[in-house]
Amino acid sequence: MNIYSDERLINLGIISGTVGRDFGSARDKEIAAKIFESLGIPPTKILGLKQVHGDKIISINTEEDLKNYKAQNLHEADGWLLSLPQTGAMILTADCVPLYLWSANGKYVSLTHCGWRGVVQELPKKAAELIKTKTTEKLQAYIGPHIKDCCFEVKEDVASKFPKEAVIHRNNKIFVDLDKAIILQLKAAGVDESEIKTGCHCQCTSCNKRDFFSYRRDGTKDAQLSFIYKL
Repeated sequence: MNIYSDERLINLGIISGTVGRDFGSARDKEIAAKIFESLGIPPTKILGLKQVHGDKIISINTEEDLKNYKAQNLHEADGWLLSLPQTGAMILTADCVPLYLWSANGKYVSLTHCGWRGVVQELPKKAAELIKTKTTEKLQAYIGPHIKDCCFEVKEDVASKFPKEAVIHRNNKIFVDLDKAIILQLKAAGVDESEIKTGCHCQCTSCNKRDFFSYRRDGTKDAQLSFIYKL
């Protein structure tokens, strides 16, 4: 099973990563459960949500937060902030960005589903700012596998929503660099660029059919699983 993760989180005792397509589509709940079981994580400890390409973040920092979460039937959001031990969360992606953010001491961890609409709504910046309301620790970030600027072609109406630094004109076409757009937002929120890691172009979900599902490439509903779990 291929898992794309950041060793800095591993060193903090936090299990996390984006699982490649070799294990199957995580949209299948049984497959998702098997992934967690193979990692020694109780599937019942992993929280889920209904992704809506917005900017809402669910915070689970106390037992009361967890109780309130479980009391609700529908959780429409695109991000998580966790500090409660033995609690984890997941998102699904098939071109969108799984963004991992955490305080350097590992007390607060965030995982967000950043589609282009979420990036335009400044979800990355809002996630960083939310953590900063909880701690004075420096923040670190990992931008997981997603569609890269080599393949994320857009029209002018979408391109106009992004900063010019993230827009690329190539061969009479327009492309958006989501990595760049996210990095700009994290820097604006006070995250040092040296603390932000991104995957190489081999982690372009659209280019790399062997390892990743891609909605843009295949029109599929299949998806990668991204998760984070605090021991």
